[in-house]
Amino acid sequence: MPNPWLGTEPEILIPRLERLTRDLEDIARKNHRMTGSAVLLEDFFLCQRAVPCLAGHMFGHPEIDNGSPGFTSELFYLDHERRVARTLSRWYRLGGAKEFKK
Repeated sequence: MPNPWLGTEPEILIPRLERLTRDLEDIARKNHRMTGSAVLLEDFFLCQRAVPCLAGHMFGHPEIDNGSPGFTSELFYLDHERRVARTLSRWYRLGGAKEFKK
């Protein structure tokens, strides 16, 4: 079975996400202090990169009509045996997978 953690083991991923959560909570409370250890990024620009996600027909989604096609947010965990996936936003139960012709 492939690694369900999509390349980043839980002992690395979970603390990173916890730090991100704390930082965002601090910013929201106007409590955040930038440290001198922050990386300096010169000549920066905004761009996008591909991240793993799932696509399919949604059922029971709070914002997408039942049966409508959609994409998930960034995928962090995918377990084919347990038929579950966890994205940045929520858990998904996995139904049948799309079969692609070769």
